[in-house]
Amino acid sequence: MRLFRIYVDGHLFYHPQLSKLAITKAQVDEDAENVDSLTLSAPFGHPYLKAIQPMASVIVCKKGEETVFEGRALDEGSDFYNSHTWTCESCLAYLKDSIQPPFSYKGTLRGLFEYFLSVHNEKVEEQKRFTAGMVTVTDGNDYISYSSSEYTVTLEAIRKKLMDTHGGYLSVRYTDSGKLLDYLSDFSEISLQKVEYGVNLTDVKINTDHTQRVTALIPLGAKVTVTDAQGNETETEERVTIASVNDGKNYVCDEEAVKEIGWIWAAEVWDDVTLPSNLFRKSKARVAELAKGITSMELTIVDESDTGADMDDIHARQYVYCLSPPHGIDGRYLCVSKTKDYLNPSGNTITIGASGITLSSLSAKQNQNLDALEQDILGQTSKIEELGGRVEGISNAKMYRTELVMEGMSIFRDKGQHSILRCKVLSWDKDITDTLDAACFAWHRKSGNEETDADWDASHTGMKQITVTTEDVSDNASFYCEVTI
Repeated sequence: MRLFRIYVDGHLFYHPQLSKLAITKAQVDEDAENVDSLTLSAPFGHPYLKAIQPMASVIVCKKGEETVFEGRALDEGSDFYNSHTWTCESCLAYLKDSIQPPFSYKGTLRGLFEYFLSVHNEKVEEQKRFTAGMVTVTDGNDYISYSSSEYTVTLEAIRKKLMDTHGGYLSVRYTDSGKLLDYLSDFSEISLQKVEYGVNLTDVKINTDHTQRVTALIPLGAKVTVTDAQGNETETEERVTIASVNDGKNYVCDEEAVKEIGWIWAAEVWDDVTLPSNLFRKSKARVAELAKGITSMELTIVDESDTGADMDDIHARQYVYCLSPPHGIDGRYLCVSKTKDYLNPSGNTITIGASGITLSSLSAKQNQNLDALEQDILGQTSKIEELGGRVEGISNAKMYRTELVMEGMSIFRDKGQHSILRCKVLSWDKDITDTLDAACFAWHRKSGNEETDADWDASHTGMKQITVTTEDVSDNASFYCEVTI
């Protein structure tokens, strides 16, 4: 089984087999359309709490040899028990640290992407740099012309000048030589795991956002250019419309939706569309999507990789086959987001669907690449079926951890002082201390004197909490509780 570990600036911060490096939470939220995040919590007794410097330290999470998160802490907080929690953002957020100066560019779409990254790399440290990877987003003419008179954050510049006009996703790949940043029209990776009702699907939530419904759309294309007598072209502020191919009307509508909820208007710009006929075709398809609202499905699943199966996790940015006949789910969908708690995998969720896009559109997009995707998993069916049986029963499997709760002071300075120590036992995230017999608990003291420590241990068994006084600490001592279940 591949072990999950956390490193801070290259040094081990968490390992599941080292009790001194225990943590209480490690939840990664992956989002195909935004920056991934990590919520990390550690108890007050962790030896390296001060090692995490927000905005400076590099935090890396690995499962086996795979990097599942790299980024930095944004903030730090503590609770009543002095446990520390950090909210972290992935390395994609490094693109928010640099500024793109005013520019004028004419050339290929990939060229502009590489230009933005080169400017970014010049202004940041080595750790924050990216190499342009795959660019599968295309332009009809393979030629774009953009300019800006403002200073723009790099991530915002990529979104405005590339993603808003040509679509696509940003995806980071980790290699031995550094981080590669891909700009993809669609994802091609398929999870070998299936999500199936009655097997590893434990809950389904289907959401449709009707507040985003639109029934009438005004489409606008590229800016119109005019040519003077000398043959010089000048770009105007006027844009291509569909009036010339739509009986003089500059809009399209979904008539059934208008009858249902009335006229709700919106406008969208396609900077790369120069022909009214193409703009009309795109806008008809788009208004049909917008009229239905935005639908997404959140699935609570058991990840087979948590059963010990030699199989990669399900991740956002993958296509996953999902089958749940009672909910009308049957097909291969893009995993848009995933929430994974590496200490409590029974509550993992994935979301299929996409922000601002309907499932019907998503399915159509998938069908374009279906043949290629099918080829990637030929021959894998037997492996998947063999591993599928290992999932059964994981929800009932037990993973225990203990928390030491202290009421009082951790350092005695005067005689007569005392503190109460209580051992809390959790199964996943559920407190089961009250369900255990007191005989399961055995307290231990480490003071450097083995003989007196053994006597102390013998008198502190069979109790869930103890009172430690100055008489128990002659010079320096540590205490812990051993629980037998």
